[in-house]
Amino acid sequence: MTPENLAILTDLSQRAGIDKAANDFKRYGSARQLYNFDIDKADEY
Repeated sequence: MTPENLAILTDLSQRAGIDKAANDFKRYGSARQLYNFDIDKADEY
């Protein structure tokens, strides 16, 4: 993730009361790919 993505995720998780570092999360593709997510190919993302 880009530094901008990490900053956004940090802000959102703080607002939601989630006590996790933004670096603990993994991005699984773009929003466009998310609509076509295939669980059988999860390891490829």
